[in-house]
Amino acid sequence: MITVSRFVSIAEQVSQSIAPQWPLSQWIAVNPFWHYRQQPVSGVAAHWRYCAGSRLLMSPDFYWQQWQQNQIAPELVTEDMVRELDQRTQSRELLPQWRNLSQWVDKYQQRRRKMRWNDEVVLQISQTCGLFMQFPTRFQQAGKDSSLYQHWLTISRADRGIETLMDEADLNDLFAELPDDPHELISVCQASFLTDASDYALRCYCQALISDLWGWAAAMAYQDARQQSQWVFELLCIRLAWEYILWQLAERTNTAVYQQLQQALATQIENCEGQVSHIEEYNDVLWQWQAAYERSQLKTLKFSPENSDKAANETSVVQAVFCIDVRSERYRRALEQAGERLGVSTQSKGFAGFFGVPLAVQTKEQDVPHAPGLLQPAYYVKAPERKHSVMSLLSNLFNTPVSMFSGVEALGLGKLKELLTGAPGKLATADDTAVSGSAIFQADGQASVESLVSLCEQALAGMQFDSFGKHVILVGHGSHHSNNAQRAGLNCGACGGQSGALSARVLSRLLNDGEIRKHLVDRGVQIPANTRFYSALHETVTDKVVWLSDSVPDQVKCLFSNATEALTTSTNGSAKQLKKQANHWAELRPEWGLADNNVLFFGRASRLTSSETVGSNFLHDYCSERDPKGALLTQLLSAPGLVANWINWQYYCSVTDPKQLGSGNKLLHNRVANDIGIFEGNGGDLRQGLAWQSVHDGSDFVHRPVRLQVIIEADEATIQRALAGATAFNELFQQQWINLYRLNAGGELCQVTAE
Repeated sequence: MITVSRFVSIAEQVSQSIAPQWPLSQWIAVNPFWHYRQQPVSGVAAHWRYCAGSRLLMSPDFYWQQWQQNQIAPELVTEDMVRELDQRTQSRELLPQWRNLSQWVDKYQQRRRKMRWNDEVVLQISQTCGLFMQFPTRFQQAGKDSSLYQHWLTISRADRGIETLMDEADLNDLFAELPDDPHELISVCQASFLTDASDYALRCYCQALISDLWGWAAAMAYQDARQQSQWVFELLCIRLAWEYILWQLAERTNTAVYQQLQQALATQIENCEGQVSHIEEYNDVLWQWQAAYERSQLKTLKFSPENSDKAANETSVVQAVFCIDVRSERYRRALEQAGERLGVSTQSKGFAGFFGVPLAVQTKEQDVPHAPGLLQPAYYVKAPERKHSVMSLLSNLFNTPVSMFSGVEALGLGKLKELLTGAPGKLATADDTAVSGSAIFQADGQASVESLVSLCEQALAGMQFDSFGKHVILVGHGSHHSNNAQRAGLNCGACGGQSGALSARVLSRLLNDGEIRKHLVDRGVQIPANTRFYSALHETVTDKVVWLSDSVPDQVKCLFSNATEALTTSTNGSAKQLKKQANHWAELRPEWGLADNNVLFFGRASRLTSSETVGSNFLHDYCSERDPKGALLTQLLSAPGLVANWINWQYYCSVTDPKQLGSGNKLLHNRVANDIGIFEGNGGDLRQGLAWQSVHDGSDFVHRPVRLQVIIEADEATIQRALAGATAFNELFQQQWINLYRLNAGGELCQVTAE
């Protein structure tokens, strides 16, 4: 028999394995299986397929279709693979899945004209969580309702509506008898119906329970990490309490159902390990096809031999540093081509979009990070106090679903034009935020000159400038469009779901500061006196560039304007049409964002010559000759490498399992509880992942389900040294969550083999 303390430990481990989901205002892409990176992806896929029905592979039909359409290279496929895939497409086998007690009750109990128990349980818990998060000062203070579990228990005991709705007279008595402490609840559940459960069975059960409320669990995991709470654990206990109630209800009122529950649960507990093994065996050939599909995509990438690269000592007049975002790749290519047309020597570089400045904006309500999700801000600036007009306050009514109709009534005809034509929005450019060195402070006071010099030195070292041109532009990026609750996720992932404007402004201002430049000289960083740094923002919907610095030379402005014009001319819609669609509240499809991202390249971007893959690659410039010990590469794998993995896996899962790991139809999205997340419709669990419109165009996927393919231009020894120091990235690699390749001098890709 399992001990109660062991059961609690398993429940806590499952709770701590839920990846966080950021609030909508800071929404960033997250790998939902981040905390499972130390386990083989195939095993995690089989385990979660059994516990929750989660799919980390496409269907056999998908791979068969790709094979028939010549999207998978024949030399990567064996006869056995074809035969086994054909068998799976023909058999249509239904894989086993764990069922919670609420699902068994729904199966065994005749409930005509009554709501299904599983739906009612999820709805009731979800509404309770919404109240808990919507009114934090009411429910989260010290006292009886200080915990999520106790808050739910208090509401459930007072609510007579559930008993009436479900037509169960004993329900309120059962709520009254529930333990007040969640640990005690675990004890009574273990003694009541889980006495013979193995550790593995309990883990399956806990994961199956939490998957019913995966969205809320992810939102609360974000809160737990910031305030040392245990809301995810308490949420799991709430879900377990409902199981205990249904078990008791069947025991008291329906002997036949109770006996069936006993038998079904006992069978699951006995067979769960074998069922997961069966799924893993079934998936083996599908993983082979997935690998072949991914390697086939690499065949479209073309790299030039090393000696065809530009001379290292050639200094361009204009040097533009962009975020590594896949949407920046298109603009980088267009800018360099514009330089050739205009006769302006131009070089572009790729660097993480927060430009090495881990910032946060301090507001009255909270600190808003402008840094990667895994990185804590080290520097702060204060947000300006804003004055709101009556009209702007009324317009805010349109940001909450419950106030939409009252907002129309309040604004009346004044809103008619915007409703019909779309309301132009404001792109976050940080133009009213103080960004001078004296305005930047740290947790213990104003930032010292020495610390700011170190910040600039580290940023420039990461950018690996051989020399500095006359004009250096730091180009952040941001996205603006209406009618998309997840729009922060289409901003800069390295800037915490904000635009890169503030980061670009801050670093360019610091690098132009005379005192900081003097100190940089003492550290061996010589910036020519005539070199000026400018900041700009690339708006990724229209490819327009907004200048954030004053006195930008006309030559530089003309260069960027030429690039923008070339890009918008090559698209299906004009810049005016793109802007209109982006600002129209009725537009169902956002920009495709980072759809079809699949490659992260650390090397000289000029070596990537294939034009058909532009817009799918994260490009981070890296010169291994200047990093003989691999220290910089270790940092790159540990920071942008992990951000790219999060982005890639969120898109990947939104395609392989849009029902559970995506967020459904964007048209039905409703903001919930102070913008902590979204419902699809008016209830159920919070949705996670991307809307269907972000990965599908109505006829086919715009994102191919490919695990991130990381390519490094370095020798094997440098790569291995970097992997040894980049623990989390190396775990992803060793357990096949990503694919890793080395680019050699001849322009060939050599796969790096996991140990």
